[in-house]
Amino acid sequence: MKKVLLLLPLLVLFSCNKTIVFTKTFNDFEDNRWPKSDVKSYDFKVKKDIESADVTLHFSHTPDPKYSNLPIQVVIEFPGGDKENISFNLPFGEDAGMSECEGDVCNLTMGIKEGIKMPAGEYIITVINAHQDEYVPNVLSVGISVENGN
Repeated sequence: MKKVLLLLPLLVLFSCNKTIVFTKTFNDFEDNRWPKSDVKSYDFKVKKDIESADVTLHFSHTPDPKYSNLPIQVVIEFPGGDKENISFNLPFGEDAGMSECEGDVCNLTMGIKEGIKMPAGEYIITVINAHQDEYVPNVLSVGISVENGN
């Protein structure tokens, strides 16, 4: 009986694994600047219906980004043309506590949408820098991942 109780947490851990459906990162920021005009677009295909998917934004920056938050707009375009617009601020600085820094690179991961249904088909996710200035400095990369939670 003790052996079964010891194995139960392992079974729960492995049964909850997520599968990466799509991931892509852009790291082509000249002089580490992300211009407002540089909209990042992620095109991918979902081969079979997903009942519960999580969409996550991955953002890398230098240790002192020179801004306390970054307004971001994300548009998820579903097969058939329906769109969902999501706006949020990426928080930075010591008080925000979201970035994990190692050396000259800080990584921030933020959930954009959790548990959404994604029918099979073509998707486009666009990420827009909605900062008030012409560009955002000290940006190293911006990425998106989609995971199947089933």
